[in-house]
Amino acid sequence: MNKIFLAQLVGIFAILFWVISIQKKEQYKILFLQAFANLCYTIQYTLLGVFSASSMNFLSFIKSYVFYKKRKAKKDISSTWLILFILLLIILGLLTYDNYFSLIPIIITLFYTISSWMKDSKWIRIVFLVAAFIWIYYNYVVGAYVCIVGNIFEIISGIVSLIRFSENKK
Repeated sequence: MNKIFLAQLVGIFAILFWVISIQKKEQYKILFLQAFANLCYTIQYTLLGVFSASSMNFLSFIKSYVFYKKRKAKKDISSTWLILFILLLIILGLLTYDNYFSLIPIIITLFYTISSWMKDSKWIRIVFLVAAFIWIYYNYVVGAYVCIVGNIFEIISGIVSLIRFSENKK
């Protein structure tokens, strides 16, 4: 099977997990589904040879799983975990840095990490929505074309979830 085709196929599964995740009310369910999405994105970007995005998604997979376990057990996620993941993000970012363009997944991952550490799921939804716009550009440049369509679904899903879970909803 062609690597490019396989990458696009895996990207479809990543999109499905990601889009469904943001429609969940409980943060631990969001994190659980995003862990699977990040694992799929890791595989996709590895197949495309984009190691900055691949490493950031792998770290996000681990972070999402750790945060999921904490949230499911109804425990706070200590700032130590946040600092650890930010330090790992910086180290991986330095190791995989190719050019200014490889900073995009690093910066997005930083914001994902901080927002998923926060107790209020609203911040995950907001970062999710803003990041989807940035991912469109990134995915176009690296050839993750299926993900561009997915990013459009992410934008729609993000808007819907913000409306559904709005505190001011009547």
